[in-house]
Amino acid sequence: MKLQQSDGIERRDMALEVTLRADGPSGAPVVEGYAAVFDSLSEVLFAWDTGRFREKVQMGAFAKTLREQNIPLLVEHAQLPLATTGSGTLTLREDSHGLHFASELDPTDPDVQRLVPKMRRGDLNRCSFGFIPVRVAWDDKAKPRQCTLLEAKLTDVSIVGRPAYPATEAKVRKALADDGLDAERIVDLLVRLRQGLPLDEDDTLMMRRLAETCQRHMPDTATEAAPGGLANQPGVGSQPAMSTSAPLPSEHPLSWYRERLSKLGA
Repeated sequence: MKLQQSDGIERRDMALEVTLRADGPSGAPVVEGYAAVFDSLSEVLFAWDTGRFREKVQMGAFAKTLREQNIPLLVEHAQLPLATTGSGTLTLREDSHGLHFASELDPTDPDVQRLVPKMRRGDLNRCSFGFIPVRVAWDDKAKPRQCTLLEAKLTDVSIVGRPAYPATEAKVRKALADDGLDAERIVDLLVRLRQGLPLDEDDTLMMRRLAETCQRHMPDTATEAAPGGLANQPGVGSQPAMSTSAPLPSEHPLSWYRERLSKLGA
């Protein structure tokens, strides 16, 4: 399962294959599969505002939206529907396994004619659902944190290929990797700091590595705050003296950062 977030809608691309077959009597192409599976933890997901987490969908999370929404079947979440629940051309239901969908496609539809060869080749063979969270429950004791989707408003189910990171996000990741840093772990650390969640040795190591990187790029701060660098300071193996009980203000004077850098090496 992969996470995509844009335009306020969250999307989950599932590692579940879509089945393509021909309807016996009519010969029309039929697609079916599961857009979501219940009570199964995802792989580690990542969002810039929540850090790393794993997610599962609770049975019944889509019950209300299935009753009230007209939900389209799309390709790569593009806004030209192949079918919809409102027109009766898309069947979408919850069962004991997950969110199942099925649709007999119109063979005269040019979009369907372009889709079918790509599905047969395996270029488009995965399921996805777009949604807006309504109710969620977080387990902050788990690491990474775990999110249970209790209720969601569906925006679409979609046939997709393999997702990729947006170009801008990839550039950010590469720039951090050049300094030996991992974007997802940094965001995860900041989320835990803001929310006052417990830190472990990996978190402490990441804080020191981030501080050392900042010192390399701000030599005046490094010299003033911690002469000789963090690696030469006593107490490097101990917990840093940084408070994690309250959210950090969004802006600080340079002296604030100098003080905290020095405490890391104290």
